[in-house]
Amino acid sequence: MRTAKKEFENLVYQGIKSQGFDELSSRLVAILYSEPGPVTLEELSVLTGYSFSAVSATMKLLSGIKLVEKTKKPGSKKLYFSVQRNMLTLTIAAIRTKSEFMVAPALNDLPGIIEKCRNSKTEGSERTLRVIEQYYRQMVALDLIFKNLIEFTEKIQKEMITE
Repeated sequence: MRTAKKEFENLVYQGIKSQGFDELSSRLVAILYSEPGPVTLEELSVLTGYSFSAVSATMKLLSGIKLVEKTKKPGSKKLYFSVQRNMLTLTIAAIRTKSEFMVAPALNDLPGIIEKCRNSKTEGSERTLRVIEQYYRQMVALDLIFKNLIEFTEKIQKEMITE
């Protein structure tokens, strides 16, 4: 029989995995979410059954996208990892990351690419232009959706705090 903690961990794992994360990343976030305090790389390696180097590389990636937080305890050389346990805050951070790394660069770079394509005389440039313009419209829409979603989620979060 599985413990409640393991069932919860698996539920978190499935949720993270559904966001497009790989097996190890999903497992690490689920473990961190279900642990009461920060966990070292060595402990994560033992808990997942993955090598120390695989866990280390994945944690570097996850901390780089701000999904996990790394800290050091005074007097220790070991890194400790934890995860934001507020799902609304975690969701806002994920949306901001998508906006920062996908939408913002597209909105910045696509007008120049569109202009270059408009001035091109190569065969098929009109079809390419339509594809690029459609992508640009989608990025504009995503930008608006992300901004509204963040605003709405922050509003709900504030309402939950005042209850």
